[in-house]
Amino acid sequence: MTAARVEFVITEHPPAITAAREKHYEQLRQRLEELAGVAVGARRYDDPADLDDAAAVVLSGSFEPWSVHSPEALAGLAERVRRYEGPVLGICAGMQLQVMFAGGTVGPRAEPEVGFGVLELVRDDPLFDGLDPAPVVYEHHAEDVTAVPEGVEVLARSPGCAVEAIAVPHRRWWGTQFHPECFSDEHPDGARILANFFALAGLGARREMGSAEAVG
Repeated sequence: MTAARVEFVITEHPPAITAAREKHYEQLRQRLEELAGVAVGARRYDDPADLDDAAAVVLSGSFEPWSVHSPEALAGLAERVRRYEGPVLGICAGMQLQVMFAGGTVGPRAEPEVGFGVLELVRDDPLFDGLDPAPVVYEHHAEDVTAVPEGVEVLARSPGCAVEAIAVPHRRWWGTQFHPECFSDEHPDGARILANFFALAGLGARREMGSAEAVG
């Protein structure tokens, strides 16, 4: 019997992955592994291998705008994610990809949003189980969802962003515009959100949620 494994798909534009960014994504992979309680593998989004063997998939954020990404590489990822039947969590750019894969649109913000902020939960969903009605999460994004397609439910918003979290129930997709992987002892809600996702995926997420550096 094959052991459960999560695939962490790095959605960064491959030529833009410097040594510093590679270290950043490795730190995020380790953080996910601690919360998932199972092995987490990392791959770049232009890796053509299918995702079918994964217990869950996490799509990362990206520092680069969509305008510099390869349309062909993104189309290939779209095919693999649509074929995958397991649970998917999109983080920041990863959520934007889910929206685009479902037929929605994304556009640049007037000003980037960076720092901890308060969410307004607008729909009940187990992704936010155990949290107060106004969770505090870390933001780091320069683009927003501009059109939500049919079948995509908006779960949360904030004063600066109309689409902070989504769900696509028939696909078992969840997404966050904010970065739940960036949390601290003072602001631990992101860790709880990640643990909830891994629990929804049937994994034994750890509940000992220590601090992590808040970086985008």
